[in-house]
Amino acid sequence: MLFMDIPYVRENERIEKETVLKELSLLTISETVRDEAFAAVYNPKPRGVTFEDGDLWQAQMLSRVFIKLGIPYRLAEVSEFA
Repeated sequence: MLFMDIPYVRENERIEKETVLKELSLLTISETVRDEAFAAVYNPKPRGVTFEDGDLWQAQMLSRVFIKLGIPYRLAEVSEFA
């Protein structure tokens, strides 16, 4: 199991929600991962996304979008925010 912790930072508010939604919609990831990731980016209470072992490719795809948009995240075996 892998966790992608997405800490809330004020800079996230500067990224238009439509841009994030568009980038996430282009990915071939599950709706659950897409929804959790979007919610975590704009929620002041830190959260993240959980990936099962067979879904690690989704974490890689999501990582690329976050790097492109400048959204901070951390990959870990145990969630920092749980």
